[in-house]
Amino acid sequence: MRLHVLVLVLAACGGSDVDLTGVYRVDSAVGSMPCGADTSITYPAFLRFEKMEFLGQPFFAYDGCTDETATECTSVGGLIGGFFEPTDDGWIGRTSFSTGGGSSCTLGIINQSAALRSTALTIEVTSHEEEVDGLPDDQCDPDEAERRGTEMPCIEHSLIDATKL
Repeated sequence: MRLHVLVLVLAACGGSDVDLTGVYRVDSAVGSMPCGADTSITYPAFLRFEKMEFLGQPFFAYDGCTDETATECTSVGGLIGGFFEPTDDGWIGRTSFSTGGGSSCTLGIINQSAALRSTALTIEVTSHEEEVDGLPDDQCDPDEAERRGTEMPCIEHSLIDATKL
């Protein structure tokens, strides 16, 4: 079995003035699997965003933390779950992947956004995935996942509201 992952790193002209760096208190966390009726989900009490760099391009990654000083944290986003493209009010990230080959191929995309308005942060993550039987090996790749996009079934959704400390 093979796994291919494509993290879209887009060089944005001018960049974003939105700096997500800091610690946030999670005020609410809802989600669903599969997508549909979001209900309350278990989520870390605090988030720590850090600005990083990959291939010379800035991006934001975040950790889930148990305390407001962000001393007890574990990675939530990392490189794969990073926010690479600036928007007017935050940053977005997109990951495409494929796994398998031969008789069965799994294709997927993950779209996420982090919007900061004053001290209010909203993170939304949506995952679409599809298992495709009989797809030729040369088509079992992240490009095929990109082509299918949100036409694939939505398998997971989460919406987090937090306040910057």
